[in-house]
Amino acid sequence: MDTAQIAYLAVLIFTLPGFLLSWASGIKVPWAAAAAMPVSFGVFGLAAWLIGLTPWRYDLLSVTGLWVLLLFLALAWRYGYERRFGFGSARGERGRWRQRRDKGRDLRAIVVYLHPHADILENSAALRKATALRAKPSVYKNALLPVVEETVAQEAVAPEQTEEAKTPWWKKPGSFVDPAWIIPAVGVIAGARIIIGKSLDFISRAPEGLNNVFQGWDVQWHANVVRWIMESGIASPTRMGELHNIETQKTMFYPSGWHAGTYFIADIGGVSPIEAVNVASAVIPGVGFPLSVGLLAWKMMRGRSITAQLGAGLAALMIFGAPAGYWVGNYVGAWPYVAAVALTGVVIALFMNVPSNPRYGFAAAMALMGVTQMHPSAVTIIVGALLLWWLCWLLWVPARPAHGARQAIMVRLRDVGLLAATGLGGTLLLLPQILMGSEVTEEVAAFSGVEDISYGEAWSKALWMNTRHVSAFEGIDLTWVLWAAAIGGVALLVWRRNLWAPLLYFFSLALVVNALRPFGGVWGDILSPIGGLHYSMAHRLIIPVAMILFAAAGIGVAVLIRLVCLAPVRKWATGSAIASIIVVIPVSWGIYANLWSQIKTGAEWAINASREDDRMVSAVDLRAFDWLARQPHAYEGYIMGEPADGHSWMYAYNGLPTVMRHYDWPADTKDSDTRLLYWWPNALGAGNPDAPNERNHVDEAAEHMGVNYIVISPENFWMSQPRNERMMDGLWFTPGVTPVYVEQNVAIFAVNEAFTDEELEKMREPGNSPEPLDELHPVPTKGEAGVATSPEEENQPYFHRPTEPNNREDVPSEDAENDANWPVEGGVMEGGAPIPVE
Repeated sequence: MDTAQIAYLAVLIFTLPGFLLSWASGIKVPWAAAAAMPVSFGVFGLAAWLIGLTPWRYDLLSVTGLWVLLLFLALAWRYGYERRFGFGSARGERGRWRQRRDKGRDLRAIVVYLHPHADILENSAALRKATALRAKPSVYKNALLPVVEETVAQEAVAPEQTEEAKTPWWKKPGSFVDPAWIIPAVGVIAGARIIIGKSLDFISRAPEGLNNVFQGWDVQWHANVVRWIMESGIASPTRMGELHNIETQKTMFYPSGWHAGTYFIADIGGVSPIEAVNVASAVIPGVGFPLSVGLLAWKMMRGRSITAQLGAGLAALMIFGAPAGYWVGNYVGAWPYVAAVALTGVVIALFMNVPSNPRYGFAAAMALMGVTQMHPSAVTIIVGALLLWWLCWLLWVPARPAHGARQAIMVRLRDVGLLAATGLGGTLLLLPQILMGSEVTEEVAAFSGVEDISYGEAWSKALWMNTRHVSAFEGIDLTWVLWAAAIGGVALLVWRRNLWAPLLYFFSLALVVNALRPFGGVWGDILSPIGGLHYSMAHRLIIPVAMILFAAAGIGVAVLIRLVCLAPVRKWATGSAIASIIVVIPVSWGIYANLWSQIKTGAEWAINASREDDRMVSAVDLRAFDWLARQPHAYEGYIMGEPADGHSWMYAYNGLPTVMRHYDWPADTKDSDTRLLYWWPNALGAGNPDAPNERNHVDEAAEHMGVNYIVISPENFWMSQPRNERMMDGLWFTPGVTPVYVEQNVAIFAVNEAFTDEELEKMREPGNSPEPLDELHPVPTKGEAGVATSPEEENQPYFHRPTEPNNREDVPSEDAENDANWPVEGGVMEGGAPIPVE
């Protein structure tokens, strides 16, 4: 498959399950399409955990089985909702009748208040007009009295007799052919096409193309998780210890929803785990960011007007121009985190629909599950946005109008109850995972991104989104975007009476500032725990800031277009709308050209800077991996190495089983086999004090672990990481291992006890290793070792193996100074230089 085919396949994998599930639950096609991706990951994540509790494999068949069960549940939800509120049943008709009657009563109170002698409004169009304006008491009179005068007092008619009930489905708001969705959809598609297309084009130019190894810590783990799912059929976040803690198999939690979905690219597309994670790194946020930002703009405008449509479409298009959003997030390798944050706007929008239309509850709960299982920290963004929205809007303008104090309280409690119930439904099944994941919260919160800057500099960095790595986008100037956002913000405050969005922006901004230079007092106590869930890193916390800012900027540009096209002149409304749609086309192209010209160089750097260097894995490493994959017992045991040098990419690259699957140290004990092999590999075959032919604890550790090879590829990823001299230098003089492959800085050692002499000799045959082993790293002969029993054996190579059992009880620690006399006098380090064992 070529790059485009894999990308389209990935989009289909990540959207089709969620789209069908959302649509089956009763929401219209456009909203089902918007909810598709987070709901799909809700399915993947839930399936990964549930199947992990069974002996079944996580694969296409088992996940499809669970998806079918969820589909029946969605249909049951839809049926139950329509039985209660929809057409087709006596209870549904009575419920709709009562709802309409209550609206009539509420409207009666409004009209009587405004015009005591007016007749009662019951006309459905007038009802909608009044409902839309109920948050604006100051304009009730002017808006409603003309309608009142034209309306004849009448009692509410049965639903089947109303104009709304007779309206064909294809003309109802929110349907598939509803034109209100066209402009936002075009913006989302264009924005996604830019991000995904440009990213995959950059990756295809890197070494190995889509199979390129990203030179980063986190991505090594992500690719290894996908490989693990392919091999073991285990994708559960609560079983990641089986992958990470090879020796102890100690339980470990790691959110795996992103990996569980990415696995299907490799499984269905027939590509490698590395290709799968590279494609997913672009496709998920590439769709998520435009969709989320477009929906945020739509919800900020709180309407279906042309201005709202243009604002949503423009915001979705523009978000690619935020360096601190997708591009820097991709560069640092925080791919599941970026994907989860990119989809938060979708979940926020779905939840905002729930109070007025509870049928969205199923999709909203599933979407929340999806984002949580990709990366739990994204939930803080969702909760914060909904809390401010409720406090600044829904509390004052509830989803249903109310008549009297008691009803006013009840409708507000209903709104809160629906939101809480949806949130609870989205987290209840995840409770075991949440409880287990809470154990690592302190580890995440321990990170710090504090910089030595003043508060003024911190606010400036946050305001201009100039956080970590944005300086690589040289010459970029987003001043006009900030001005457009300011115009959009004023329009939201003055025109739409929207206070929650500006407050959310400033709250998100404060989180960034607190990460750069922590506040003291109460604000620090509030902000620090929230930021701590995002590793307290400003370059992570700035992403929602960029999303809100660009959503407001899209609205600002749309407002300017509408003003230029004379939208305030009501008698020209139709012509103004047509003119606005025409004008937005060249404006959109100009925005794209301006933003892309500014970020093009920086965007390519962000995608490929960590792909074109040799910081972890070079072409030399890849050749070594391929060679090792063809050697005896390579897949029958484990391969040891330095976790900080990137050798574990061989597991994702061609399935070679390494002891270390993550840069983080596995859970073990102080005298574990893993620790012995890491800190004392130069003791292999070196015997014990006064007993050079005895097996020692390191020999036993290699046998217990099944370690057949040790790979070294200096230097370490970070300069601050200590160099393990016993491994990097000491192995060359270790009697129990034999160098079988050497090229430049990469060397592979075979543990003698795991092989026969014939196997070792064959691996060392001339031509197998790029560097001549017999010349540069000769093996002593039996004659030189003094173990030849006949003249014929004098010139045969000698591969030392201990012949006596281990009689030593104490186990060495990793502290070289305290264990300087272990295992034998000749096998220790003196002054940092290895001494050969005779």
